[in-house]
Amino acid sequence: MSSRFGLVFSADGWVSFVASALSRLYLGVVLSLALIAILPLLLPSLNLHGTVVQSGSMEPHISAGDVVLAAPLEPRTPAPVGGVVEYTSPAFAEPSGVDKTRLHRIVAENTDGTFVTAGDANADVDSTPLTLEQITGQARLLVPMIGLPGLWLNIRDYSSLAWWSALTLLAIVMALFGGPRSDPHDKDADEEDPAGSDGVAPSGVAGFTVRVGAAVGMIAVILALVVASGIMSSTAAFTATTVNSPNTFGAAADWTPPSVTMVSPGPSVQATTALAAEASDTETAISNITIEYQADGGTTWTAVCTVTTAPYACDWNTLSVPDGSYSLRATATSTIGLSATSAEVHTTVSNTFMVTLADPGEIQRGTVVLAATLSGSGSRSYSVRTEYSLAGSNRWSALCTTVAAPYNCAWNTGGLTNDYYDLRAVAVSGSTTTYSETITDVLVDNLAPVVTLSDSGTPLSGTRTFTATATDAHSGIAQVQMQYNRTGTPTWTTMCTIDTAPFSCRFDTTTLTAGAYNFRAIATDAAGTSTTSAVVSNRTVDNTIASVSVEDPGAYLTGIARLTASANSTAGIRQVRIQSAPTGTTAWTTRCIPTVTPYSCDWDTKSVPDGLYDLRAVLTDNTGRETLSATVSARRVDNSPLRGADIQTTNGPGTPGALGAGDSMTFTYSQQVNTATVVSGWTGAALPVTVRLRDGNLLGLGNIGDTVDIQRSGTTVTLGTVNLMQNYVRNRKTATFIATMTATTVTTNGVPRTVITVALGAATNGPGNLRTTITPSTMIWNPTTAVASTTGTPSSSAPVTETGPLDRDF
Repeated sequence: MSSRFGLVFSADGWVSFVASALSRLYLGVVLSLALIAILPLLLPSLNLHGTVVQSGSMEPHISAGDVVLAAPLEPRTPAPVGGVVEYTSPAFAEPSGVDKTRLHRIVAENTDGTFVTAGDANADVDSTPLTLEQITGQARLLVPMIGLPGLWLNIRDYSSLAWWSALTLLAIVMALFGGPRSDPHDKDADEEDPAGSDGVAPSGVAGFTVRVGAAVGMIAVILALVVASGIMSSTAAFTATTVNSPNTFGAAADWTPPSVTMVSPGPSVQATTALAAEASDTETAISNITIEYQADGGTTWTAVCTVTTAPYACDWNTLSVPDGSYSLRATATSTIGLSATSAEVHTTVSNTFMVTLADPGEIQRGTVVLAATLSGSGSRSYSVRTEYSLAGSNRWSALCTTVAAPYNCAWNTGGLTNDYYDLRAVAVSGSTTTYSETITDVLVDNLAPVVTLSDSGTPLSGTRTFTATATDAHSGIAQVQMQYNRTGTPTWTTMCTIDTAPFSCRFDTTTLTAGAYNFRAIATDAAGTSTTSAVVSNRTVDNTIASVSVEDPGAYLTGIARLTASANSTAGIRQVRIQSAPTGTTAWTTRCIPTVTPYSCDWDTKSVPDGLYDLRAVLTDNTGRETLSATVSARRVDNSPLRGADIQTTNGPGTPGALGAGDSMTFTYSQQVNTATVVSGWTGAALPVTVRLRDGNLLGLGNIGDTVDIQRSGTTVTLGTVNLMQNYVRNRKTATFIATMTATTVTTNGVPRTVITVALGAATNGPGNLRTTITPSTMIWNPTTAVASTTGTPSSSAPVTETGPLDRDF
């Protein structure tokens, strides 16, 4: 053994030792990298796949001959912008005309959802955009250089492959058979006993056999690596066979666009104004910044300047553009061509002096702050006087005068008569007086509404109807709440909230514990003033023994009507009878006797004459005792074959949600009508009419009950009215439009129907009273019985609810 150490440190032994050690180190690295590269084959559960890079377009990060292990993107995972991905490049983008696997970095996302790719070493991006579906994996692990042998084999670089093969074989020989050998004069036990005492071959022979086996194994692994890396190849190259000019970007190792911010010049600008932007780029430098403006509502951006050095600022001559509201933005471009656009900032160009009074809203009460602003005042000093006048009288009185901004005035409406007023601001500088645009018809309403709650009786059981009456002389009722509390307790609970007349609701008293209760109503007008009704007190709720109620099926009943009752009894329920009787009589007729919950049945209303009917339910418990429900009164049975079928509107070129020229209304009947019963002598041809729009408060329908009817020569035509169920006209105001009415016949399911279309023209009265609503609603058409079919059958007056999805009309 000592002779072996001697050989290592001898002149000859040292060289062989170093060569053997380096060979083993080289083979260890190669075999370790090879093992990592073939992990996808050894451990399929890792869900990885390997790719050998074929070119240097991803240098310096990824080089030709590197193996990249990639993992598929998880479902619904966004594309990794800034990351390296493996993807299939389509045949049309390849010079060879064959699909190829490529490995590049995603540097940006296009507005159409596709992506821009580029090699880190390429001066330009790939010209063909990438879709999410083309991505086969995201790079997760880089194994350097281990794929070079397969790459040389693929590109037929046999000389490099031969040199590497020879070097590797030499390394195997040196690692396994090189190194210092024992002194031939040093005899060991094997030489003394060649066969061994147990017949086993000497250790020297066994060691040589192991080394040969190891060499063969390593050669096999390396050959397998060459073949495998030759198969799993990917091109990290630049493609340029498809041109898509809208998606052209500059790209290199920097794939992060610059950041840029447009500095606001203030809410108002005039004359020559300084504009500034701020920008930075973490990777490269800013090449230039372009500052642009666009009139609000416009579609074209106009460049003010392009600045190449910091500070990024320039002057804007606002005298070259009309006064008005503008948007400003800045676009920064880096030295490699990546660009970014800032968020927009807004300002108002005010080169012409103007005084403006902000609209406080159409209904006011109490003390209101009126705010005036000056624009284009330059260096001149102004005092601002805020004035009011009874609407339309043009008799102005001063509210207050302000000599410096902010030009605010506190308007105490409490000392004024509840009425409509006009408002304006007056700016004075020396002998120069300038008036703002007048804000017309601001309603002052400091008067509280009036409300009463009807007594629903006592005891209360089952589901009962609670009804309130509410009125407001000026702004109208906005909502009515009905509430209850347990007698002797301070807390009130809301049963229901109603925003249109009639103010009533059904409430299930079985949800309450038996006992004494108080009830009240709270009415709130559109100005925000509330009134609480007198309390209906000490009403007993008792559902402990028996209770029964019949549900309200609706004001109009046609065809098969569903009747439903609720009942309970501590003695058990034998049966429930649902009955009807002509309104005002006691001639009750049992319509059905349901015996199990839900207590309901279908009533064929065609079996009774049209007219008004009352409904009730009778509970019989297991002891034979009967309990009567409260009566649901005056439900109209109407089975006229002619009735309104639908009501619709369409919006023309004007503002959605506001009545205007080009809008139209369509009335559809279930059958063909005699048009002469709509307007005397009318044949259905185009007929000039007037459309009248009235605020719901004028009709007792509240603020969202604005109603349309059609007039001809000052008389309302017999189409009836349409409740728009929203607020389209100012409080207690009216607007009228010229219009044209036509009638056509359409056939639906073999039945001819009359469709009457009213096309609106310009507003002829009260155009300033119109409002724009943004809230969807469902219109209700109330036809009249004056319209008749071609056989003389009068139309039903049953209300018609607009069909289709909930939407904003007009």
